[in-house]
Amino acid sequence: MSKQQRAVKISVLSRATSEAVYDVLADLRSHLVWTGSRQTSMYHLEALEAPAGPAQVGTVFSSTGTIPMSVRRWHDRSVVKVADRPRTFEYLTEASTGPKGMAARYSHRYELVPTDSGSRITYTLTQLDATRSLLRLVLPVVGGMSWRFGIPMFVRPALRNLAAMAEKEVAASRAPVSVPVSTIQMQEK
Repeated sequence: MSKQQRAVKISVLSRATSEAVYDVLADLRSHLVWTGSRQTSMYHLEALEAPAGPAQVGTVFSSTGTIPMSVRRWHDRSVVKVADRPRTFEYLTEASTGPKGMAARYSHRYELVPTDSGSRITYTLTQLDATRSLLRLVLPVVGGMSWRFGIPMFVRPALRNLAAMAEKEVAASRAPVSVPVSTIQMQEK
């Protein structure tokens, strides 16, 4: 593969704690929701194979996803490289659009920092290298525009979905449990 390193960094705020956000990130199957079913049809995960439970360093998973403005699909194999609750979650992905299509390696890094009202989620996507790149990613002006505007336009909503999912998990854990009155009366006897 040739060296074509590019990167984009995006941050969003969440009312959820860093721990809550990390727990959603480490639950790889949740990715099918916040970057799958809740994401735009032009850019989302369609399938994911991952073990149950929190991902740890060395956990391997695979996914298939859509590519904006293309009929092609990404087919990924990823390995968790950093799993430092509640600060950092990172995995490396080998992605391909098929035998004669684009092949690339990416780093996906999530850094979680506590704030007074929850946490800040910073996601860095780095293309480590690529071959047979999609034309729109290698043309000087179009490639730069894709990385500067296009990719953030599709990734930012996924990060907002992640934040919202973590917030919902926190709210659900704080919800009062209703106990039927008859149960309370029976316990008093």
